[in-house]
Amino acid sequence: MSYIHFDKLKLVNLSYILNKELLRTNRAGAYGSTTLIGCNTRKYHGLLVVPQPYLDGDLHVLLSQLDESVIQQNEEFQLSVHKYKNGNYYPTGHQYIRDITFDPMPAIIYRVGGVLLKKERINTFNGVRFMVRYTLLEAHSDTVIKIRPLLAYRNRHKVSKVNQDVDTHYDEIHSGIRCRMYSGYSFLHFQLNRPFEYVHAPDWYYDFEYQKDKERGYDYLEDLYNPGFFEIPLKVGESVILSVGTEECNPTSLTRLFNNELARRVPRSSFRACLQNAAQQCIINDNGHFRIIAGYQWLGVIPRDTFLSLPGLTLTQNDAETFRKIVDTMVDDMRGPFFSFYSNIYSADVPSADASLWFIWALQKYASAVSGGKKYVWKRWGDTIQKILYCYRNGTDNGIYCNTRGLLHQGRDGLALTWMNSMVNGKPVTPRTGYAVEINALWYNAICFAIELADANDDELFMDIWQPIANMVASSFIEDFWDNDKKYLCDVIKEGIKDWSVRPNQLIAAALEYSPLTVDMKMSVLELVYKELVTPRGIRSLSPRHSEYIPRYEGNHYERGYAMHQGPAYPWLIMFYAELILSIHGDSQGVDYLKKYVADFEPEMIEGCIGSISQIYNGNPPYEGGGTISHATSIAALFSVSDQLDSFNHNKSSAL
Repeated sequence: MSYIHFDKLKLVNLSYILNKELLRTNRAGAYGSTTLIGCNTRKYHGLLVVPQPYLDGDLHVLLSQLDESVIQQNEEFQLSVHKYKNGNYYPTGHQYIRDITFDPMPAIIYRVGGVLLKKERINTFNGVRFMVRYTLLEAHSDTVIKIRPLLAYRNRHKVSKVNQDVDTHYDEIHSGIRCRMYSGYSFLHFQLNRPFEYVHAPDWYYDFEYQKDKERGYDYLEDLYNPGFFEIPLKVGESVILSVGTEECNPTSLTRLFNNELARRVPRSSFRACLQNAAQQCIINDNGHFRIIAGYQWLGVIPRDTFLSLPGLTLTQNDAETFRKIVDTMVDDMRGPFFSFYSNIYSADVPSADASLWFIWALQKYASAVSGGKKYVWKRWGDTIQKILYCYRNGTDNGIYCNTRGLLHQGRDGLALTWMNSMVNGKPVTPRTGYAVEINALWYNAICFAIELADANDDELFMDIWQPIANMVASSFIEDFWDNDKKYLCDVIKEGIKDWSVRPNQLIAAALEYSPLTVDMKMSVLELVYKELVTPRGIRSLSPRHSEYIPRYEGNHYERGYAMHQGPAYPWLIMFYAELILSIHGDSQGVDYLKKYVADFEPEMIEGCIGSISQIYNGNPPYEGGGTISHATSIAALFSVSDQLDSFNHNKSSAL
């Protein structure tokens, strides 16, 4: 039995199978995603979702779905599943599914009367191409495979509607056709490696219903365009490959191309292998500019998430080169001391107070992981580090400045500059303007690390300037944020008023390599976090004891916006939970606990996005996933913690 497997008896249960999604990305920034059986439940689903730099720079759904049938003795058996308006499913091809495997890629086995058919799907790692291979395993009479492409040709955030502007023409190409719905878009090239008949019959399919978007209060009905259909006769033992790409290929090479793509895949044969696959899919190469996509299927490049996930996605794979390329891309795109956000290709100004500090934290991880790291980091990125520190100290945009006691203020009314940045109706849900605890902890950590780098590179002037500031920050931090009676840190201070909501931000402050807290203080924070914030799927964003606690991330997009940082748990915070445990309880008990904690995520490999980890999870049982279905920080956190545990065991063994 393969590592990823499903209960065969449940494969015909739509409520079971439609909550399981597939995702495949490539280095060009394109992706393919749908449910396990190919019934789209989101506007973000599509077999080819492709960057269109000459339109708006965002991703566009070109090929939405394939309508597939088996024809025997003039009778057509439809294998597809679609949900239409008012919840009507047609056709209901899931009734023919006998098995779904992942060894080494997604494959569905259909039993239709005397026909046993295997369907395998793959998206190429380089280039923009989707391929599907049909293999006829059994048949008692002549068999024909019929395929109808369903096209959307629209931005991934929108839905397509029937219109008169569609270009219904097509061109014949080598062993196939090419077409596109609108001028200015990429053509899609449909090619097969076996004889076929193409019948051009332009038509619209109306009112596909996307349940996930309906739940969120978005437009959830879509019309899709069908240019025509392909019919391919097959005999037992024969296979046919359909290739759909933005560039024409050589059809005679499709079998080799398909097999080469299979060979380069990391087999999802273990929990770690699944995470490794997921990690690879987060990194894109935009014409030599390497970036991290924060989460699929709708996020772009978010600097904070880039630096939070960067060590876990690269250094745990011994890939320091990709780490450097991503950092260099981000630094090249800086505006002053801030990093640029990318919806996909084009940058935009999205204010953030902490992304630049997380950048320095990521370099701290790099310096520890590579030989000669301290000298290298200061030589290559020292100027950038100093620019950030001096700009923050002297004051910059959006209310970011250092007060006379060394603490860092950020924000102004109407802005959300920390990671708790959810906005509803233009207003922050969790306003944390003022002196936020994790921002100041990151500020202190960044200064201390920069001093460490300067010391390793004999930069005495920098140390003379910044060491007194570091000392002042440490003293002010304890005085302002710590309470000896409560035994924990306040979350934010605004105009002298302290917010004592129990949130995970104090966990970050306690777990950073340079923390102003004493060991006793750290132990007290750890105890509080364990009692009120820890769940099996991450660390809650707010204690259940708080009157505004919202345990579930659900409802329309407004309700989800309100809930996002008011209780649901985040896997990325596990990194700091583990670091704090190991720094305090660096013994077998702490290691064994964390190993089990990470291992308990294994069931998620067949929930939500198959083989990946969601952005957030509900704060109460049964802890279902939410947000983006595959999130860089979540994947990186599990890798990082696993790496920490391995390093701890190695260091302990070496000392014996």
